[in-house]
Amino acid sequence: MTVLSIIWNDILPLLVFVWAGWFLDSKFKLDLGTYSKLIVLVMLPCFIFFNLYRYEGSEADFLLLPAAIILMILQYILSSILGHGLGLGKEVRDEFKAVSTFSNSGHIGAALIMLIFTHPPFSEGASHPYLAQAMGAMAILMIVMNICVNVFGAALIRSHGASISEFFLYLLKMPALYAAVLAFILKMAEIPLQHTFLWPVFIHFNGAFFILVTITIGIQLHRSRLQKPDFSMISSMALKLIVMPLLAFGILEILGSGLGIRNAVAEQVFFLFAAIPSSMTLIIYGAEYKEDSSYLTQSVLFNTVCGIVTVTGAIYLSRLLFPLGM
Repeated sequence: MTVLSIIWNDILPLLVFVWAGWFLDSKFKLDLGTYSKLIVLVMLPCFIFFNLYRYEGSEADFLLLPAAIILMILQYILSSILGHGLGLGKEVRDEFKAVSTFSNSGHIGAALIMLIFTHPPFSEGASHPYLAQAMGAMAILMIVMNICVNVFGAALIRSHGASISEFFLYLLKMPALYAAVLAFILKMAEIPLQHTFLWPVFIHFNGAFFILVTITIGIQLHRSRLQKPDFSMISSMALKLIVMPLLAFGILEILGSGLGIRNAVAEQVFFLFAAIPSSMTLIIYGAEYKEDSSYLTQSVLFNTVCGIVTVTGAIYLSRLLFPLGM
């Protein structure tokens, strides 16, 4: 019954809006560039600002940043070894590493966490006691992943490493980072926003963010055609959707148990962060930098479709591994 509840409450709402994006694009040919700019320049910064401002972090949450960095380094190393073992050429191997390492946490991840922590067993009626902490934790992880995807993921697609100057240039041009800094400044200065006209606007932005990002995924899926995957695509899917969550569990056990610090909300969010399918931003970079990005596109699409099953399993496992209740 729990699995059916997860499918009904967490997976189907995502699929409904993904299908809506697919349907709308098939009828009206929506401007994907405008949607992407709205998300990156407006929706995502507002989402991160609001969720970090109301975030009450615990001692365990300080482990999220090093845990995320360690996770991606380990995943990158594993994908590099497997890419060599499969005999992939350098260009395809770089794409293989990008697909295996970088998650779509800024789209699917944020929407999924919002759904999970707004219904039983984590909430009752209008009361969502864990939502602010869960969304704040995901906002921190999203910042890390966005930097990695847009700097190191883009560098892999271009087939040359990211320079120090490129890294800092991206940080300076990243609206979400300024939103995070502003949230921490206002919070430290104890400037209240709850009773201003902005607060209800930010609350509505959260819901709008969920709808817009899932519709955008539907548009991207409509403009690509899934083909039969080869063995390397299946391997990258297994690495991303099965091995990466297992690595995340191991990291949480080592860091949490070793330091004697545990927090079930942060641990569930981190585990699901690792289980999210590959970043669809990679498809955009493939179209921008390559004459033929079919392998990259097909790998991400296959990963995303398989994620419907594996993410359902990851949500179920997260509740067993890191139990949390009202």
